[in-house]
Amino acid sequence: MGRAERVAIASVVISAAIVAVKLFVALVTGSMAVLGELLDSLGDILTSSVTLMGIRLSRKPPDADHPYGHAKLDSLLGLLSSIFLVEVEAYVIFRSISALLGPLTPPSVTNNALLLLAATSLVNVVRSLALWRTGGSEGVRMMQSEAINYGWDAARTLVVVGVLLISRELPLVDPLAALLATALVVPSTLRVAYWSASDLLDRIDPKLLARIYSLLGSCREIVAVRRVRARKLGKITLVDAVIEVDPSITAERTNEIIRRLENRVKVEIGPSEVMIVPLAAGRSRESVAKEVTESVEGVREAHTFEFYGERGERLHLHVVLDDDINLKRADEIAKEVESRLKGALGVKEVIVHVDHSGRGVPLEEIRERIEELGGVRWASIETVRSGSCVRLEIRVGADPEIRAREINRLQHDVMAIAAELAPKAKVSVRVVPAC
Repeated sequence: MGRAERVAIASVVISAAIVAVKLFVALVTGSMAVLGELLDSLGDILTSSVTLMGIRLSRKPPDADHPYGHAKLDSLLGLLSSIFLVEVEAYVIFRSISALLGPLTPPSVTNNALLLLAATSLVNVVRSLALWRTGGSEGVRMMQSEAINYGWDAARTLVVVGVLLISRELPLVDPLAALLATALVVPSTLRVAYWSASDLLDRIDPKLLARIYSLLGSCREIVAVRRVRARKLGKITLVDAVIEVDPSITAERTNEIIRRLENRVKVEIGPSEVMIVPLAAGRSRESVAKEVTESVEGVREAHTFEFYGERGERLHLHVVLDDDINLKRADEIAKEVESRLKGALGVKEVIVHVDHSGRGVPLEEIRERIEELGGVRWASIETVRSGSCVRLEIRVGADPEIRAREINRLQHDVMAIAAELAPKAKVSVRVVPAC
């Protein structure tokens, strides 16, 4: 038996004892205010019993007919309890008004009756605190509804004690106090009814959804947050979201992003179950950047796109221009590319690296530069074309006695020469012993 269920059972027993005490005092005094207290306590027995039943039913695990579980029963029974309390409060208000309009008779007050009422007030204070804390920690709406009710009961009972003392001399005070005390508790009862109804209707705080939107949108690989939904299920918040991710990132990276975001949402909103569904965006930022760049007059090709910065708000890319374009024209083209990319992608900064077209690969110059490297005896280069791509297969004859570290350095030096003189070509290098 859980803590919430134990507290609910204790509350039912206490309510029954308080009803017996107030019934005795109402019969002895004939007070309208005590009658209101008695009727309210009878209602407390009902709401406590409903709370206990709600706890047991709402904790049932999910089944075929209720895949989300039965936690909504808590809100439903909380709403029914609040409706019953409103009806009882309306009855007491009606009786009080009727007494005020009729002949007034002072109640019969004894010291024992006053002491008994004061004792029930103290009991209700302790009970209200216990129910409020347990309801908050266990996520049981009905318990919080009861806690508010019993808190007002305690205050009302003390008022009734004072009313009984005063009404010996002023009979008008008894029904008037019953009217005012009951009217004061109605707003709290209606508020709990609103909370319960909101849970049943899946109302969620818009500020909570805004926080989730903000968390999901903070990841630079997410192109757009398409949808976020949330609902309360007892003390748990269920969240599901659909996001669009850059299609150029890998599935492994997407899964990593999803796990990280789900954990961040749980930390932000408390106990929750979060499910984020990723969808590939229509086009990657790189494909859009390439299309926009190559639409600029004078650009033969664009490649090597690098988005960087905290949210990928900066872009570095290479554009290929004709060899005979001067600096002034190259600068104009670069500025045009930067302007168009900022408008199309919303990036803050674009840095354009200008490459020449390299019509015809200078094989002889590349070979001569390689043979000038230390330890190189000879070099041979073959070109292999595949569509618009050119690959240089370079073989280098070197001193057979050079060590592995020198071989690695030599390979990098050869690739650097090829990248400088033929930037568009792909390069493979093989170092072999010279004969």
